[in-house]
Amino acid sequence: MNANPFTNGHRFLIQQAAAQCDWLHLFLVKEDTSRFPYEDRLDLVLKGTKDIPRLTVHRGSEYIISRATFPCYFIKEQSVINHCYTEIDLKIFRQYLAPALGVTHRFVGTEPYCSVTSQYNNDMRYWLETPTLPAPPIELVEIERLCFQEMPISASWVRKLLVKKDLTAIASLVPDATLHYLQSMVERASSGAAVRQNTPALATGEK
Repeated sequence: MNANPFTNGHRFLIQQAAAQCDWLHLFLVKEDTSRFPYEDRLDLVLKGTKDIPRLTVHRGSEYIISRATFPCYFIKEQSVINHCYTEIDLKIFRQYLAPALGVTHRFVGTEPYCSVTSQYNNDMRYWLETPTLPAPPIELVEIERLCFQEMPISASWVRKLLVKKDLTAIASLVPDATLHYLQSMVERASSGAAVRQNTPALATGEK
């Protein structure tokens, strides 16, 4: 999970996954190339999930959805989607990470917006479930996204609203911790005291 920023959609996915397993391991993308700094994203996830039992939030690493194992995730241009090389990332997960943690299922949300993430989800079904590959197979479980006003909640939607400083609309899409974080960001920007890492998120809704 990237959580860029953490939304009610992310929280819903985690709740649904946690209800279907004995223990849930959540991996947060560690690459610091998002609109929101990694440590801020981690803090929002921890605050937004503190009431969900049987959950461990992992800090992520260069071995799971990183520039080293899955560089296309950080490019997200239509021209490179068909050339995305997901095999390394998914083989590392299946052969090393999953056995070490006792993982038997991997949960993902449906992806109606991002073609790269959608392709990654499709590739997971092959690289994780094919029984003839090395290491025990892992069942992929796809969870329908949470919607608000008939639209799937996404971090990109929140980012676009943030550019407009529409905190009223954002309030319906994110947990309290995320809303307070974004409110503080807007207030600092409005007072001319915005720090470097806050500026990109207010300048564009991309990434």
